Amino acid sequence: MDRLRQLKIAIAVDEEGSLAAAGRKLNLSLPSISRILGELETSLGAVLFERSARRCRATEAGRLLVERSRRLLADYDEILETVGSRWNEPQGKLRMTAPLTFGRMHVLPAVCRFLKECPLIDVGLELSDAVVDLQADDFDLGIRIGPVEAPSLIARRVGFVQSWALASPSYLVRYGVPQKPDDLSHHHWIQHSSLRAPGPLSLHGASARVLDTRLIVNDAPSALEAARADLGITLALSYQAAEDVAEGKLVRVLVDFEPEPMPVSLVYPETRRTVQRLRRLLDFLTIEMEAVLAQRDRNGPTISP
Repeated sequence: MDRLRQLKIAIAVDEEGSLAAAGRKLNLSLPSISRILGELETSLGAVLFERSARRCRATEAGRLLVERSRRLLADYDEILETVGSRWNEPQGKLRMTAPLTFGRMHVLPAVCRFLKECPLIDVGLELSDAVVDLQADDFDLGIRIGPVEAPSLIARRVGFVQSWALASPSYLVRYGVPQKPDDLSHHHWIQHSSLRAPGPLSLHGASARVLDTRLIVNDAPSALEAARADLGITLALSYQAAEDVAEGKLVRVLVDFEPEPMPVSLVYPETRRTVQRLRRLLDFLTIEMEAVLAQRDRNGPTISP
C-alpha cells in the first residue's frame, strides 16, 4: 500500500506541476509530499522530478514511472471494482446436460427463468438420454434419473420419479385389465428404446415371456401417443405421463408391481464445488426441480388387482 501511495503522489505531482498543488489535491501537507516523494526516489536510485521554487518537471525516469503507474493503478482500480462490487454477482458460462424429455419439459423452462434472473451467467444446455461423463466432456452440471455411482460426482437429490405401466381406458375395456405382469403376454405392447430394461421386465414379478410387441419407437412421447391411440400398454416415467394420467387419457395398471421410485439428482464434479456461478444455478434448479417433481408426483386414476 505504501508503494501504491508513492505512485499516486508521483502522478499527482506530474499532473499538478508542483508539490504544493499535489498536496492540496491529495489532502496532504507539503512536508509529507516532499518526504514520500524523496523516499520513492531513494528506493529507485533515480531523480524523478527537477524541482524549482514554483514548479516540478518530470525527468526521463519520472515520465516513464508516471506513464507506467497510470496503467498499473487503472488495473488496480479495476480489480478492486470487480472483486468488491461484482464478486457477489457471479458471471461466466456453464455447461450442463439433462435427459431429453425431462430437459425439454422442465429443465429448459427453469434455465430460461434463471437466465432472466442472472444476466451475467450464460448456460449451454445439452439434452440427451445418454449418460454423459461430466468431467471428460467438460460439463459443470448434469441431471441424473437413477442412482449416481461415480465417486468423483457430488449428487444433490431433488425428488423421485416412478415407472408406470399405462394404457388407454378404451384399450382396457376391449382387452381387459392385466392382473399381474405375466398377463402382459396376452396384451399388445408398445416398446421404446429409452427404457433401461427391455419391455416390462423392470416390473416386480415380471418374467421373460414373449410379448406381442406391436410398435417399437425410440422415445417415450411417441410411445405415449401410441398408447393414447389404443394400440397397447407401455411403460413410461411418471413425469412423462403425469398430464395424460391426470386428464384420464391414460390409466395406470399393475400398480402393485411398479419398481421402486428412482431418485432425480443434480450432479456435478467435486472439482467444481467452489465455482460461484455453478452454486447459483444449483440453488436455483434445486428449488425449481423440487417443485416440479412434487407437483408431478400425483397418482391419478389407477386400475390394479
